Amino acid sequence: MRDPRITDITRRQHGLITRAEVLTLVTERQLERLVQSGSLEWIRPAVLRVPGSADTWEQALLAVCLSAGVDAVASFRSAAALWSLRGFELEDQLEITTPTRQRVRLDGVRIHDTTVTGPDHIATRRRIPVTSVARTLCDLTACAWPGQVERALDDALRRRLTSLRRVRSVFEDLACRGRRRSTMMRGLLAARAAGFHPGESDPELRVARMLVNAGLPLPVQQHRVRVGRRNFRLDLAYPELKLGIEYDGFDYHLPRSVFDSDRDRGNELEIAGWLVLHFTSGSTNERIVATVRAARQTQAAFLAATVAPISPSM
Repeated sequence: MRDPRITDITRRQHGLITRAEVLTLVTERQLERLVQSGSLEWIRPAVLRVPGSADTWEQALLAVCLSAGVDAVASFRSAAALWSLRGFELEDQLEITTPTRQRVRLDGVRIHDTTVTGPDHIATRRRIPVTSVARTLCDLTACAWPGQVERALDDALRRRLTSLRRVRSVFEDLACRGRRRSTMMRGLLAARAAGFHPGESDPELRVARMLVNAGLPLPVQQHRVRVGRRNFRLDLAYPELKLGIEYDGFDYHLPRSVFDSDRDRGNELEIAGWLVLHFTSGSTNERIVATVRAARQTQAAFLAATVAPISPSM
């Protein structure tokens, strides 16, 4: 019969326990008997599992971390998948990082080493030691395309898994001249200066960048508008022109309550003098730019006319 103290440990570790942990509770001979009786089975060097426990990717990932030794953590694509960063949710490979002093080889596992660790670099997710979101994003620059890292970065910021301040801090710890990691992340951070907002979606950011690339001013992201006693938030806006821009997903208005609320919102904004443009995935870049440019001119002319002094009657 398995020792209840062993059960307590395996419950906290996805059905796993290390050889060292077992031997703090039983003797070598008793461990052999536990394996022979089928109470425990080897899954990795120095790591055992409870037969019948859930055979999951998380269990396999924790097993390689435990097998690699103290301070080994899930990292790179495995860490991105563990954090469910956009574009990496379905990764199933096993990738870890160990301190440089530890030389480890494990079948089917990609192992990195590092001399840079610390509280800003290490975290725990689903009871698995893993690189922090900020460190994971910096690591991804060494194995993913810029667009992939950019989407993952904005996704992490949007979900408040990390902050630009934390990413910059970790980046400065890791940065080293001439390395691709430094060059890529430096560019991504430079494009996210003070006041940057990740928005509610990637398309929202895409539209903002598109307008700037077309020579138009950068719109304010997630702009809050107060009408009467109600507060509204627009994806993008040119507040000085009372011009709003909304990107609507395909299923955005499916619930009737959302549809009705959106109509009321639009009416109130219009009464308050706002012009709100709506675009979807079917809107071409050219059409978006042309529409926004024309709307800016229209709103500027309208606002100028409404504030122009009235000539005295002759």
